[in-house]
Amino acid sequence: MGRKAVTPTRIRQLRDAQGWSAYELACKLNCTRSYIKSLEGGSLPITHRFAMRFVALERQTYAEAARHKQIKSLYPLPRELKILARPRRCRICREWFIFPHPQQRVCTDPQCCATARQLRAKRARRSRKVTQ
Repeated sequence: MGRKAVTPTRIRQLRDAQGWSAYELACKLNCTRSYIKSLEGGSLPITHRFAMRFVALERQTYAEAARHKQIKSLYPLPRELKILARPRRCRICREWFIFPHPQQRVCTDPQCCATARQLRAKRARRSRKVTQ
């Protein structure tokens, strides 16, 4: 099994996924904000020492995140469950869902459905004005 190399993109992805600033990541890795920004920008090479610290932090972070994930369901679930669809955010409330249909983009909350209908009606009125 090959290891993924620590790249500027991978550093940025971890920061974005965790919502950390460059300063916060620098504090966690015991370096400076400007060093993190230089690594992300590609102006400095990624050293072996930094890569080792980064991989350790990444493993710890994702292990903690995996332990704290929760699934909320309206129905009783079996002990083991295989999810075949990827989770998506509702376009209105921005909460995560696994929708039953791949083209579905809005959750079943009545307020979200009403807002989606209003937006569709607005778009339809705009497109009628353009075509006339």
